[in-house]
Amino acid sequence: MPTREHPSNLSNRRSRRPTAAERREEILSEGLRCFAARGFNGTTTRRIAESVGITEAALYRYFRSKESLYSAIVARKIETPLLFDRAEDAARRRDDTAVFTALASGVLKGGTADPEFLRLLFFTALESHELAAPLFASHVDPLREFVTDYVRMRIAEGAFRPIDPLLGARAFLGMIRDYLNVRIVHGESEAYPQSLDEVVATFVDLFLTGVRADPR
Repeated sequence: MPTREHPSNLSNRRSRRPTAAERREEILSEGLRCFAARGFNGTTTRRIAESVGITEAALYRYFRSKESLYSAIVARKIETPLLFDRAEDAARRRDDTAVFTALASGVLKGGTADPEFLRLLFFTALESHELAAPLFASHVDPLREFVTDYVRMRIAEGAFRPIDPLLGARAFLGMIRDYLNVRIVHGESEAYPQSLDEVVATFVDLFLTGVRADPR
């Protein structure tokens, strides 16, 4: 009489066979990691397939080309909206410190939590990939426009000095990008030994000290 396989062994064996949806997620995850490390031009579907543990032919059953995989990764990031809720509430109250603290903290924490996406963002620009424009339009442009509009409004209200609002926005966001570029892209953590909260507070204080109107 044949022996029955223990149910736990059957369960373990099945667990080693991911569903189509799970396999697709694995490919997307490994694809993001590879593209973030080497860019679109420096990454091959063979390398991604090997990272997942499947053949290149198997990968093509989920994504017909490297371009389609890259597009799927970028599309997922584009669908992720930027969070302005806290900044918008502070803006209605004209709480300048809260506005810029919310923005700086949100961007820095988001970039630190998702370094692979940050590198992907840089690579799309450096490689002049056709998906760079929609990616920047979804993640970079709205933030710059929000800061520009807020600075313009506060200038009109007499709270900020009469500067070019766009230059003011670029100055503020430039500090944030430097942190992300140095810490995340180049991996030079010693360049910013301070805590993230300290960095945010310093950036906000420096910016507001420079743009606020002379109370006299």
